[in-house]
Amino acid sequence: MTTGRKVLCAVGVFVALLLIAAIGAPNLLRSRMAFNKTASLMLKEGGGVVYAGLPGSNLPDKKLIHDAELDLVVSDVRTATEGIRKLVESDHGDIDKLEIRDTSVGDVSATVVVRVPASTLGGALSDFKKVAVRTEREKISTRDVSREFYDNEAHMRNLRAEEQQYLAIMKQARTVKDTLDVSEKLSDVRDRIERLQGQIQLMTRDIEMSVVTIALTQESAGRAVGIRWHPLHNAKIAVGELLDGLGDWMDSVIALVIKLPLILLWILTVGLILWIVWLLGRLLWLRFLKPRLAHKTR
Repeated sequence: MTTGRKVLCAVGVFVALLLIAAIGAPNLLRSRMAFNKTASLMLKEGGGVVYAGLPGSNLPDKKLIHDAELDLVVSDVRTATEGIRKLVESDHGDIDKLEIRDTSVGDVSATVVVRVPASTLGGALSDFKKVAVRTEREKISTRDVSREFYDNEAHMRNLRAEEQQYLAIMKQARTVKDTLDVSEKLSDVRDRIERLQGQIQLMTRDIEMSVVTIALTQESAGRAVGIRWHPLHNAKIAVGELLDGLGDWMDSVIALVIKLPLILLWILTVGLILWIVWLLGRLLWLRFLKPRLAHKTR
């Protein structure tokens, strides 16, 4: 075998290995990410470890926080507010805020912030919209807090175990100094338990009870010579859409910056493969095709 053919074979094998690596790398990365995601669900319990995401065990329930916003135009703000209050009470919900505003020109508007069971959020929104002449805006947002919730629960179990250890040590204390030292540690642990318990309770309430923010505008307030005109309301919506757009843009920029090394690595890999293919093609041209073509033209 000539030197040129040996070089050609080596280059061909190298290109094949690169292509195999390029095809297999994404699958390997996805498998690794799936394993890490599964391993992150391991929950410490006492002295052992419970694997809550591996085959043969039950996956933990997702913990989601649902919130909603409604902009309603009603014939009478006070009547609509009373109707919403009755609906919330019948659904075993709570009213967090109720504000009615009267302007000097006789316009009436209101803001009502209520909590309803997350399981009946869809039905509650439908009932709220029935008190309105029309719905100008409806927004439902969902936030997944599963990781934070289960991390807090695992941390709470660790703190409870630490508390029991300090209680056992205090029973064995023989001097006043030892007792005071253990009491200080025990007090610190209990303080952290109380603060964490408060966070868990608030998060549990947010998961079980959805917050609905309702903006009420009276129908007559938007009429001017038979034309519906809501400059302040439209300005509010425009500002909200602007902030949402800026947030999406910022998220995209941050994601691009974080993933930039990976993007550059892929560009370099593709460029290297193309360069090798070009070298291989040039070698084939110079070694085989060009001499044959020159021989035929003679």
